[in-house]
Amino acid sequence: MEPGILLLAAAFASALFGLFCMIKIISYLSSKGEKVNWFLIRLKWFSYMSKYRELTTQETGEVGPYHRFYIISMLASLVLAITGASLLNQ
Repeated sequence: MEPGILLLAAAFASALFGLFCMIKIISYLSSKGEKVNWFLIRLKWFSYMSKYRELTTQETGEVGPYHRFYIISMLASLVLAITGASLLNQ
């Protein structure tokens, strides 16, 4: 199999893990009584991330793990997708 295709598959898997983290953050906020608008989630995502960060910092003294996992997985997905696409174009 070509390395470009493998990197694109890894980028897709990383994006799926980011989506999982996104769902976990939203469910955490819902369990804490925060109103979550599911229809505008893409527009309000960064405010939800900030709220998750504030709540977990208040409770435990550090930022919750899904915040970190989401950022890392999205950055990895971006890097893998760009690298994989550039390898396919060679």
